[in-house]
Amino acid sequence: YYDKVDLDITNKEWAKNLSFTECNLWFFPYCDNKHYIMICVNIKAERFEVLDSLRHKDFKEYYKPMADMVVQYAINYMKTQFAEKTVKWERFTWFNLEKVTQPDDKSCGMYIIRWMRHWEGKYNSALTKDWKRIDLINEERECLMLDIILDEDNLERDRIMKESTKYCNMKNKRKN
Repeated sequence: YYDKVDLDITNKEWAKNLSFTECNLWFFPYCDNKHYIMICVNIKAERFEVLDSLRHKDFKEYYKPMADMVVQYAINYMKTQFAEKTVKWERFTWFNLEKVTQPDDKSCGMYIIRWMRHWEGKYNSALTKDWKRIDLINEERECLMLDIILDEDNLERDRIMKESTKYCNMKNKRKN
């Protein structure tokens, strides 16, 4: 899939004069058979980190071929776009996070989002909260949904707000 994705960020304002080595963590979410995992290129720690909320023990057999492809794509992309020569890719090792297990078969995407917000290359306090509880995961889903809907850049925000107001009014009339 990755050779078909346009990741050209060189024309973006924030990316001008960016050296990818200034960014310690590069995240690559990957979906395999409706399950999301995260591959993180950790420049500072010289590691390729696989974050899998289902904790597949057979990482080498199950994910390694695909992870190798993603990592090779990332390395080639970084070399091409940023012409960096300072990273010694051959020194990088693999790390598979095994401390997290999701409580259901539908929350892997929420784990990916949480990792992108809080992963620092190690298991930290933001990730140790009781995230095995479905109610906390659902609360996070609701907050994320509201953030997207209410964002000032959401072109559909006003329409959605009007429709939700009509829905709430209709629901209140039925109660009365």
